[in-house]
Amino acid sequence: MEFKTKKNQNASVELKLTFDKSDLEKAFEKAYQEKQKDLKIPGFRPGKAPIEMVKRHLGDSVANDAINLLLVESISELSGKLEHKMVRFPKFTVEDYVPGKSLVATAVYDTDPEVSLGKYKKIKIKLPEVQVTDEDVVEELQFVRKQLARKLLREPSEGAEVGDIVDMEFEVKEEGLEAKNAKNGSSDYKLGEPNNLPGFDDHLYGIKTGETKDFSYTYPTDYAREDLAGKKMDFAMTLKAIYKEVLPELDDDLASEYDGSASLQVLKDKIKTDLQKNYTEAVKSKKMEEIYKELVADSKFVFPDSYITEESEHVYQNMIQDALGGRQGARIPKEHLPTIEKYAEMVGKPLEEVKESFKTIAENRLKGYFSRQKLAAAENIVLTEDDFDKEIESLASRYGMPDADFKKELEKGKLLETYRDNFLAKKIDDTLFQLVEKKYNEKMSIRQLKEFLSNKETGEVWQ
Repeated sequence: MEFKTKKNQNASVELKLTFDKSDLEKAFEKAYQEKQKDLKIPGFRPGKAPIEMVKRHLGDSVANDAINLLLVESISELSGKLEHKMVRFPKFTVEDYVPGKSLVATAVYDTDPEVSLGKYKKIKIKLPEVQVTDEDVVEELQFVRKQLARKLLREPSEGAEVGDIVDMEFEVKEEGLEAKNAKNGSSDYKLGEPNNLPGFDDHLYGIKTGETKDFSYTYPTDYAREDLAGKKMDFAMTLKAIYKEVLPELDDDLASEYDGSASLQVLKDKIKTDLQKNYTEAVKSKKMEEIYKELVADSKFVFPDSYITEESEHVYQNMIQDALGGRQGARIPKEHLPTIEKYAEMVGKPLEEVKESFKTIAENRLKGYFSRQKLAAAENIVLTEDDFDKEIESLASRYGMPDADFKKELEKGKLLETYRDNFLAKKIDDTLFQLVEKKYNEKMSIRQLKEFLSNKETGEVWQ
């Protein structure tokens, strides 16, 4: 066998294979032997006919099998000889075939994507310095107090107030119509919470235990339930019980009850340390988006067409699954999903415009993934078994499980390799973050950082 290759510009290679008489004879011999195993010839049990009789009986009918065997074995033989690695078995075209004499076959195969990283060590970012204030610690302690709060039943003469927890029973009907359902009930409803229906709790303040109050309420026009959005409903509300929330004192007993801390000061120190660690990591994660954006912009990529096509399809499939399957809480079989052509009709956009939008997302994802892989190779970043075990130990302790049990759960869910990939990605990100140039431009409290982290803009890069 002889082979010739020609490198293309799109991370693909043209391959030409030429086989002589000897190559064909060996391939045909193997094809006959495979057929012999199950061939039925009168006078012989299945698979027992002599090979020469098998050859006369089958003749050239095994040509396709022989050629396929020849091509598969040739690719296996070439795996260590090709200058440009083949990432998947290509589709061959037989250009010339002279039975018993020669065969010429060609293919175009994909290579690994080509990535030339930019000067990532020259990337410069500005980021805030985490400064945990006493006010931040006090705010966290308030959350602790609320977690340990107790309910104290109000006296019958006391009306409901903001922050109270109520058990209620109510009848609701659309204005002017009869009630369709029996009375409804709700327990542990906290008055005045930000996520409560706007203005609804105003009707409940002042009601005493056992009292019934009639009122009308108009649901917001953007309410999640379409059958109620914008509608005016009549309520007959009875509060069955009203509880006052009693917060524990900020003292050593609270610290002990919360997490076994020896004193309130010890708990405060823990909270401060945790806030510093968690928000430093959060700032880093946000800035990693900026860093990779800069890295990708300064790097060069060449992807095989098949990579773009497949990733575009994955992006589309995931988007449709989230949009349709997410509502039902289950994955929809691929064959039941609308085609991209049907989706273009549904959204009223040209097919090519839709395809291009998914292609852009796909390219960005591929660039992010392969820039990370290229960086790992450039910096010799690997995840050792010791690294893996330490990450597992950290996660297991977070979930309050022994390491071995946590690992078994991952194995059961076939998630070990996924976690291994995630740990490696984290190690790569940690290394890149250490390598870029950083300037801490201002100190921020936790309250300020919450606003900073919620801002979609990643910040500025200084020149």
